[in-house]
Amino acid sequence: MKLIFVRHGQAGPYCEDDAGRDLTEFGRMQAAQTAHHITSMHQLDLIIASPYNRADQTAKILQEQAIASGQSPSFVTVSSITPDDDPVTALDDIDYVIRAKFDMDTDDKCIAIVCHMPIVARMVAQLDGLSPAAFELAECRVLQTAVVAEGLARSVDGFTPDQP
Repeated sequence: MKLIFVRHGQAGPYCEDDAGRDLTEFGRMQAAQTAHHITSMHQLDLIIASPYNRADQTAKILQEQAIASGQSPSFVTVSSITPDDDPVTALDDIDYVIRAKFDMDTDDKCIAIVCHMPIVARMVAQLDGLSPAAFELAECRVLQTAVVAEGLARSVDGFTPDQP
C-alpha cells in the first residue's frame, strides 16, 4: 500500500486555540498545489485527517481535488494525529482505520494522512527507520509498505509546494 503523509498548509498565527487555526489564503493555495500533485500521480482510496481546522481544511481540499479527478476516496477523522500526539499510538490508530475499511486487502490501496509537525515527521521516521526530517508546509511524502510497522516502509515520492 501507499501511505501519503501530508502536512497542512500555512495557517493563521499561533494563538491559544491552536486547534481552531484556519488556513490562510496562501495555505489554501499550497494545499491545492499538493492536492493536484497527489491526485495526478496517485489514485486515493482513503483520506485520514487530524480534527484540527488547518489539517481538516487541507484534507478537504485534497478530497475535492480527488473527486474532481474522478476519484472517490473515503474520509475519516482520527483524533490521535494532532501535533504533540504519540507517533506509535497514532500509527496504531491509522492501522486500525485502514484494516477496518479494507480488511486484509491493502496491497493496492492508497491512503493520505493529513496532519501536523512534529507528529508527521515522527510517524514517517517510525515507518522508514530514518531520523525524523521536518516537513515544509503542505509537503507530502509517499511511503510504500506492505503493513503499517516500524522500519518496513520506503520512500517512493514526494512534493513540496510553494513556500512563504
